[in-house]
Amino acid sequence: LDKRRLYNGFKKVWKAKGAAGIDMQSLSDFASDLSNNLDQLLLELQTKQYSPQPVRRVEIPKDGGGVRLLGIP
Repeated sequence: LDKRRLYNGFKKVWKAKGAAGIDMQSLSDFASDLSNNLDQLLLELQTKQYSPQPVRRVEIPKDGGGVRLLGIP
């Protein structure tokens, strides 16, 4: 894993217009200090200190009744 791979992943999320996660940090906020944010993420991953936020649970009503649970990272 290296910074280039993290950057390529960020570009894919940016191109797909990804939404803020449960931490409410937008892509624009992350991009405003992209190099430092990628460095920090890489360090946390390499030292096994990275801890992802829990997913947000959302209930989506089904046409025939009931709900479908979605987990949004």
